[in-house]
Amino acid sequence: MAIEPAEPREAAGWLRSHGVTLAAVTLIAVQLLLMGDLLAHSYFRQDDFSYLYRGVDSGFGWKYLMWEDAGHLQPLGMALAWVLARASLYNWPLTCVITMFLLAAVGFAMLRTLRTLFGNRPAILILLAVLLFSPLQLAGIAWWSVVIDILPLELGLLLAVDAHVRYLRDGRTRNVVAAAGWLLVALAASDKGAVVPLLLFGLTSAFFVAGPMKAAVAQAAVRYWRAWLVYCLLLAAWAALYLSQLSGSTVKPDTAPGVLDFAPTFIGTTLLPAMLGGPWRWSATGYDVSNPPAALQQLSWVVVVVVVVVSCARRVRAWRAWAILAAWVLAADIVPVALGRLGTLLPAGLEAAETRYLTDAAPVLALCLGLAFLPVAGPPVDGEQDAIRFRLPAARPAVLLALGVFLVGSFWSLQAFESLNGPAAKAARSYIATARVAVADAPRGALIMAGPTPTSVMGPGIFGPYGYTSLVVGAIARGEPARRLSWTGSPRGVVGNLMIFNDRGQLLPATTLGPS
Repeated sequence: MAIEPAEPREAAGWLRSHGVTLAAVTLIAVQLLLMGDLLAHSYFRQDDFSYLYRGVDSGFGWKYLMWEDAGHLQPLGMALAWVLARASLYNWPLTCVITMFLLAAVGFAMLRTLRTLFGNRPAILILLAVLLFSPLQLAGIAWWSVVIDILPLELGLLLAVDAHVRYLRDGRTRNVVAAAGWLLVALAASDKGAVVPLLLFGLTSAFFVAGPMKAAVAQAAVRYWRAWLVYCLLLAAWAALYLSQLSGSTVKPDTAPGVLDFAPTFIGTTLLPAMLGGPWRWSATGYDVSNPPAALQQLSWVVVVVVVVVSCARRVRAWRAWAILAAWVLAADIVPVALGRLGTLLPAGLEAAETRYLTDAAPVLALCLGLAFLPVAGPPVDGEQDAIRFRLPAARPAVLLALGVFLVGSFWSLQAFESLNGPAAKAARSYIATARVAVADAPRGALIMAGPTPTSVMGPGIFGPYGYTSLVVGAIARGEPARRLSWTGSPRGVVGNLMIFNDRGQLLPATTLGPS
């Protein structure tokens, strides 16, 4: 029986009904291609090595999963690092596959959440593009220890919002359970997951409850008390666990004197330019340090202020969206860094220009941008949330122009990031490859002098003995080679076969120069 070809009208109708989905999948595919190219020019760096050799040295137990690094509790990331280290140590292609999978998952989670919030309208493609191509994601995607922290957090955050909004509409218990499950994923991924319940409450009271904000807050707390009870129980259990493990952390929370210098730079130099596709230029003094040109930085301030003012003047509830974004940045990004990082390694101004601290703000920015300009799908709460004071005469051309500026700036920032950090990644990749061969060919019974690795691998000024070859390269020497190699930090007496790794990863006979 012959199959008749589809009529042109049927094909056109199918495209119209699935156009948003096809366009969204295309955007996600483009992002994966761009990020795949970025990953091809990247490699493990700094903290990545410590996570991986810790996975080789440790069993998969409670103590390992509950290890707090600089005040961060991330059992999900530790589990991923353990699996990767045991499956194939320092295997960058496998790491890239895992990263790409997480990226795709976050992209489709964003699409699902946008549809739940705003419906299946073409405008959500703009919000999806804001997340997919935000320069705030660049450093995090190319840095493995940030990937295992932030991408699972973003996945849990987005799907918790999706399930929670579904609960607000239908009141089904299964949606609360789903939201609690994704909240648990966010909490297991990062301590920033503790801010997700605040995001859910702000979203509920601002856009799903009628009346002025003060009354809406009280009404939201009473009407949806079951959801808040579930979320608070999870949060309380996490807080108890976090505090119980804090004594073993390498950095304790403290009040940093540089917070007044940190916050303005964090907003003005890092966040606001990124909202327009910046920073366009990166500093050579750090891996992900934003260094936007002064003119473009100041222009970004003006444009962001104009966008916020226009949205608030146009829609009654738009200011609430920007308040939610500000609360997230304060609670999830500024406060944790101010309490746990300032003054420990870098000056406050330089710390504030590191974009990795704002990676998690990208999905929240996209959601709040939509809440400021688009009506929430479904019947209005009281007609107020959809109230528009005036219509913009040339809204579509202005939106397309702004999107074009953002995408061009984002691509510009991506190319600048690759060109600046590519040489260091290449050096680290070459060092590990050379060291791997050297370990395999090392003579039996060799005693190796433990020295610092190059700064492209783990900077000794930051990591001290944790960045020594006895740990970074020693992790490669587990198993059979480990039985014929030994390490020392200070050789004594007569040593017949003392060797040392140079800065290129070669294992050479050690030579003593001068008095010792």
